[in-house]
Amino acid sequence: MTKKYKWILVIACVISFGAGMFVPQKATSTDEQNKFDAIYSILTKKWYYANKTKNLDQTLMEQAITGMTTLEKDPHTNYFNLKQSKQFAQSLDGSSSGLGFSYYVNGDGNIVIRDVFIDSAADTAGLKQGDIITAVNDQVCAKKGADAVVTYIKKQSKKVTVKFIRNEKDKTTKIKPKDFDASVTYRVSGNVAIIGISSFSSHTGSSFENAVERAHKQGISSIVLDLRNNGGGYLVAAQEVASVLVPAHSVVFEEKDSQGNITKTRTNDNFKQIKMDKIIVLQNEDTASASEVVIGALKAGLGDKVTTVGTTTYGKGTEQTQVSFEDGTSMKYTVAEWLDPNGDSINNKGWKPDVKVKPLDVTSVNYIEMKKSSTMKEDHVYTNAKALQTYLKYLGYDVDRTDTYFSHQSAEALKQFQSDHKLDATGICDKDTWDTLLKVISQQVYANEYSEDPQYVRAIQLAQ
Repeated sequence: MTKKYKWILVIACVISFGAGMFVPQKATSTDEQNKFDAIYSILTKKWYYANKTKNLDQTLMEQAITGMTTLEKDPHTNYFNLKQSKQFAQSLDGSSSGLGFSYYVNGDGNIVIRDVFIDSAADTAGLKQGDIITAVNDQVCAKKGADAVVTYIKKQSKKVTVKFIRNEKDKTTKIKPKDFDASVTYRVSGNVAIIGISSFSSHTGSSFENAVERAHKQGISSIVLDLRNNGGGYLVAAQEVASVLVPAHSVVFEEKDSQGNITKTRTNDNFKQIKMDKIIVLQNEDTASASEVVIGALKAGLGDKVTTVGTTTYGKGTEQTQVSFEDGTSMKYTVAEWLDPNGDSINNKGWKPDVKVKPLDVTSVNYIEMKKSSTMKEDHVYTNAKALQTYLKYLGYDVDRTDTYFSHQSAEALKQFQSDHKLDATGICDKDTWDTLLKVISQQVYANEYSEDPQYVRAIQLAQ
């Protein structure tokens, strides 16, 4: 079946469902169409579970469309059902409401600000990274729970009284929650501005421009641009971000379509170009797509002013577009390959860092969700044993290995951890112990991320 025929079939199927029924297409007599009709007929008339499947027609068609768009050659072409389509749209929108900060919860149950989003209510009010919020109005964090307090904030339309601790001193301020762009954060360390971009969404370009302009007005000429774990987003947002830093009229990226035609995309003149002496880009294996476009544009446009730090990026060098259907579902499919300004592709290769720095083991080790009935006992092999022992080692407990074999010495270390956190000191890791360990690790890593993260520390050194 040709791609063109498949596309017509998808559209026809969706339109039929919009009318509340499905009629297998009879427009062709190809072997593929006959097979499709035969399978559909079997499943609707002879299949044992046909009468036991809710919305059978819709279920079959959703499965058929999903199958057509699940392609080994192109993992970035996808069909989204109604729920997935909404989630995907929200991820690209980038907007949120509230005070405008990312956070973690400390051991006292209070909210600790990790980063502040540029131009948010929290930013305007002067809240900073490291501030510890203890209460909002009469909502005490330690009693209500941090997540409940954040939900409470989002529902408020008037100013709220925020009680917080800064440098061990109690402070109070009144802030009115508002909508904000949740893709760009800004803070200053010495004479360096740290700008984080978590995704390339609708307002990322303007938010980034505001962040760089603020740094410039503060007399800062060096920035650390953190693109770690940024999986991409809108290419136009990448163009806008690059337009703030690279010389006007520079090529940001090229697009090569299926016929080999090349289209060059240059900087957007509507964005103010701001010169910086040093730009240090933080990247990792989850830096992808639009993030990689920006890295390519900065490297080509600014040369030695740009230094990348971290690990090799993901290597997603293709471009997708999205089509939405009347029933709320949508499809994302590949339309072109993008190239850097020099005409080179990084697809399946990624950008190697100029300065290779590995992350902390504790932040890069993987684990699977632990079931309530699961346990880990000494002298056995478990997938999560590697994370378990790595975490214990990071917290200062005496483990003798950090692989998937859970040793006797590590079990003894776990006993000490359990005793320290008022758990049954069995040396066996159950769900309660695992959840407590994850909570403690989260608190420790976030509390020390700007002093212990080797990638971040190196980037700041290079930016000085």
